[in-house]
Amino acid sequence: METIVISLGSNLGNREFYLDSSVRHLSKKLKYISCSSTYESEGMGVFNHPSYLNRVIYCKTNLSFTSLLNYTKKIEKMIGRKSKNDLSPRVIDIDIIFYGERKVNRKNLILPHINFANRPFVIVPINDLDKKMKRKLTKKFKKFLIHTNILTKLSGNIVQKVS
Repeated sequence: METIVISLGSNLGNREFYLDSSVRHLSKKLKYISCSSTYESEGMGVFNHPSYLNRVIYCKTNLSFTSLLNYTKKIEKMIGRKSKNDLSPRVIDIDIIFYGERKVNRKNLILPHINFANRPFVIVPINDLDKKMKRKLTKKFKKFLIHTNILTKLSGNIVQKVS
């Protein structure tokens, strides 16, 4: 089984419900292990958008990365995301951050996620999750967590820890 980290975000409607719904759907095909706290953050690179609620989940899967990507897109559609490839507000956004130790560079999928290290709304929940897991994340994840304090100081993007 591959160890994976997935980021969830929602900035429309009942955001908490959409995050919970995503976790429930993901746990049908993934071995759910742990979920970070929920954080509220401003959108990055956008203006006048509703704030996001964000979480990160840690799980294991036998799905290939392509099957996992297809499954996350299916969940987004089931929950009500419109299939726009822009930065418009959305009911749910599901991103694969890590898929084991693999590096993938395809048109529709880059792993580890190309922008995760620049996104405090991903890094802070990953750090939170790592503490919950008593530092059991793999060495690769831990190496990237070194950036956490620097990124948090550079950006005021995290508004508050919600739960």
